[in-house]
Amino acid sequence: MAVGGRVIINRQALNELLYGRTGPVARMLEHQAERVTQEAKRLAPVSPVGEQDHPSGQLRSSIGWDLTHDGRQLVAEVRAETDYALYVEVGTRPHDITSHGDYPLRNPKTGAVFGRTVHHPGTKAQPYLRPSLDVIRGRVD
Repeated sequence: MAVGGRVIINRQALNELLYGRTGPVARMLEHQAERVTQEAKRLAPVSPVGEQDHPSGQLRSSIGWDLTHDGRQLVAEVRAETDYALYVEVGTRPHDITSHGDYPLRNPKTGAVFGRTVHHPGTKAQPYLRPSLDVIRGRVD
């Protein structure tokens, strides 16, 4: 017995389902982004007294998420919005720091003077963003 039929796709409803900010895909992305954000905040290193000009907990408090549309699909973006977030995540190689003027480098808290160029030994990576994705990979509760 032959069965025939016709399927009509409501593109507006389909687009709202897949790409709308209130649809189930958006709600799932928001839920996952919030889970990753909370795990990143848990994993982010915190200096008890703050370092340089950064107050204690600044990195952790800068971690957040946003739901955007990139023109083709919904995107949940988790990020840390400090000027040093990437350096904490991936570390730094040894490097020289040179004064940008005709003056020596100084520690503003202690008043110590270092000279016009200082060799920095680099910093060890302290990943907190990439490992936070494990919560949606099922590796962390």
